[in-house]
Amino acid sequence: MGKKQSGRREHLYLFFACIIIVPILMNGCIRTYEGLLTRSDFRKAQVLRQQGNFPASLNTYEQIIAAHPRIGDKVLFEMGIIYASPTNKQKDYQKALNCFQRIIKTYPQSKYGQNSEVMINLLDTVMNSNNKLISRQKQIENLEQKLADLEKTLEKIKEIDMSLEKKKKSIP
Repeated sequence: MGKKQSGRREHLYLFFACIIIVPILMNGCIRTYEGLLTRSDFRKAQVLRQQGNFPASLNTYEQIIAAHPRIGDKVLFEMGIIYASPTNKQKDYQKALNCFQRIIKTYPQSKYGQNSEVMINLLDTVMNSNNKLISRQKQIENLEQKLADLEKTLEKIKEIDMSLEKKKKSIP
């Protein structure tokens, strides 16, 4: 009787192990399958990006993520890179930041998570530097305006001074 119980336990353990392992394997297979389905779309988006057609590339990535949200982490990472790209004339650091933050929030186990955190830190630094630069440019503009006003005032004072000198000379 002892052998039958241990045999049943072994089968029970095997059953629970299968219940745990099968979903993990299925998830990996589904991601791989979706990766294969979207390979040509990814190539298309990358070619568009290399050609400098950033809006079309972003549009392709948005179509991919809408159809295959399980691989959204890769799509969001690529979109974040496009939004932050220095060659993108319509770059938008805030949208890039949002993409990388979505990866961390929505896909916490993503292989893009660590790189997203690095990009978030870099973008924060760049955005802070840009804000400081804008602030300093406004200060410079204000100081230039004040300088122009002071120069006008100085000219008026010079005119008044010259007028007084003429009056002074004309009085005997």
